[in-house]
Amino acid sequence: MAQKDGTTGSERIIGLSKSDAADRVADADESRDPDAVRAVLSHVTEDGAVTVDGVDSAVTDTSMILSTAETRVELASIDLDDAREAAGDDAAVGAVRSRLDVFEAKVANANDRVESLGEELQGLSDWRDDPRSVYDIVLGLREVASESQALTAHADDIQLDIEEFERWLSNHDVRVRGLDGDVAALEQSLDGLEDRVEAVVDAEGSADAEDAEDADRATEWCNAALRVRVSALLVEDVRAELADLRELAPESDADTDGLDDAAAALDDLDARVQRLRERLDELARPPWADEYGARIESFEETLAAFEPPVSWGAVQAELDDARVGDAE
Repeated sequence: MAQKDGTTGSERIIGLSKSDAADRVADADESRDPDAVRAVLSHVTEDGAVTVDGVDSAVTDTSMILSTAETRVELASIDLDDAREAAGDDAAVGAVRSRLDVFEAKVANANDRVESLGEELQGLSDWRDDPRSVYDIVLGLREVASESQALTAHADDIQLDIEEFERWLSNHDVRVRGLDGDVAALEQSLDGLEDRVEAVVDAEGSADAEDAEDADRATEWCNAALRVRVSALLVEDVRAELADLRELAPESDADTDGLDDAAAALDDLDARVQRLRERLDELARPPWADEYGARIESFEETLAAFEPPVSWGAVQAELDDARVGDAE
């Protein structure tokens, strides 16, 4: 079957020089960038011309790239099986189960992507009988190759994350350091929230407070009120992690000072969250509560549905939907 070059009918690019073929493909569709077209066609060019063998080689090369991705995804699946086995009965502990759930979702998604890319490549491999243009075939092959390479890197990252999980699972000190990092991140987040609250305080009583600046203060107050509720959930989530780490701690390890220190720090952070919430309640003006009170209450009800271990991507999405304006 004669190949088409895109939108111009029965003209072919097989046998043309790369330059002439690129010009023909670009002329057929003004949205195509000539330099990009030449870059694509370079993958099927031999001795300066677009050839059948060049396209066949591109199919073979893409197949090899996809095969590498398939292997890496399979290795990630094997590593996940090993991690499940290593977890044993501890897989019932929330902190362990949540991590395994994340890996299982990532591996399942990677397997789906491999399968989808394989189906796409199969269709492109029969390019001689394909009604699409040679250029579109080559472009499709490049996309499959690029996505396969990205998937290979993603699968490698999954393997590294699983290896890190197994270190976390087998080492009490590693778990404590991770918890300390969570506590430090929460403390830093509260520092930023306190700055937001202070911004509302500092603007109080300004000459234009009843006009535009008051509207800005109301927005800042609302977004801070939303964030303080997220902070409360953060503390709850880290407390649950702490409880799980106590359960995972080996009975032979009498040194629980690290966990006790984290517990004390969480008590302090919880108190800070409550003080910030009370301060925001004190700052609230009746018009602000009238305008944003229902929004804040609705968000609080939404957060109540989340239980540790919390999906923080989902919480962030809810916060993005609830906050006012372009606040971060």
